[in-house]
Amino acid sequence: MKEFVGEKVATCSSPNADQFIIKFPGPLNYTMGSNIVRFHGNFTVTETIQDPLEMIVIPNRCTMDMKSCELFNKLTLSNICRYINDDAGLLAPFFKSMEPKFQCPIKPGTYQFKNSVVDLTFFTNFPLEGYRWQASLKLYSTKSKPKKELYCLSAQNSMRWVKKS
Repeated sequence: MKEFVGEKVATCSSPNADQFIIKFPGPLNYTMGSNIVRFHGNFTVTETIQDPLEMIVIPNRCTMDMKSCELFNKLTLSNICRYINDDAGLLAPFFKSMEPKFQCPIKPGTYQFKNSVVDLTFFTNFPLEGYRWQASLKLYSTKSKPKKELYCLSAQNSMRWVKKS
């Protein structure tokens, strides 16, 4: 069986990180195993977040020794509030697990993860093993030009084969 391995996950270190309107009180608090990511703790939203929102996923495929990396199919998702507010959608259990209720427009305040789980099993269908994957997930408000970066998550992952017991 293939298993996703989360090696590093953190808020991106960028010059404007202090201006992000989604803030974590310290390092991102999560556990990972059997292709399941569990989020713990809380985060703060410092101002109202509303559509139009855009998420850009920028994956880089790297050699296992990290000596070389290449951009691998950048993905742009629009209408992010549609996913957040969809009570029957793929991510609905994750968004419903936060308190207070997490929905667009997202109000300023502190939100707590309560049994917040993301299942990454879907990704085991792709040939990701043999590489390290570095990705940035950037959330933007596209209400004005230039668009405003609201948050950025940086992750480094790999895929490995594990024996089922």
